[in-house]
Amino acid sequence: MRDERGQILRHVVTLGIIFAVIILVLVEVGPILWLRFFSTVEEADDLANAAAYQYKTFKSEADATTEVVSKMKTMGFSDDEITQSTLLFLPPGPVDKTSVRMTVVRYANTLIIRHVAALKKLARVSTTKEVQISAANEKQ
Repeated sequence: MRDERGQILRHVVTLGIIFAVIILVLVEVGPILWLRFFSTVEEADDLANAAAYQYKTFKSEADATTEVVSKMKTMGFSDDEITQSTLLFLPPGPVDKTSVRMTVVRYANTLIIRHVAALKKLARVSTTKEVQISAANEKQ
C-alpha cells in the first residue's frame, strides 16, 4: 500500500511541475506574441497615418515628427521606445513626399525581462508600416 501512494504522489508532483512550466512559458511568451501580431501592427498603422495626415495638411516633416512623438507619448511608449522608432518620409531628398514609413519599437513587459536586463533584447518587437500621403485620413 505504501509503495502505491508514493507512485501516485510522484505522478501528481510531476504533473504539477509540468503544468507550472507550461503556465510560465505562456505568461512569458504571451505578451511578446501579442505585441508581435496585434498591438504594434495597429500602433504602427495609427502613427504612420497620423504622420501622413500631418504632412499632407502642413507640408512639414518637422511638424509631422513632433505630432508622432506626442502621440507616442500619449499611447504609453517609453523614451527608449520612442528613440528607437523611426519615421521616414519617402522619397528621400528635397522633393514632395508621397509616403510615410513608420517603424515602431516596443518591449514586451514580462516578469523575467523585468528582472534580467540582459534578456531585454529578446523582448524587442518592431513593426513597419507604410502609408501613402494622398490616402491619409485623420483618425480620432
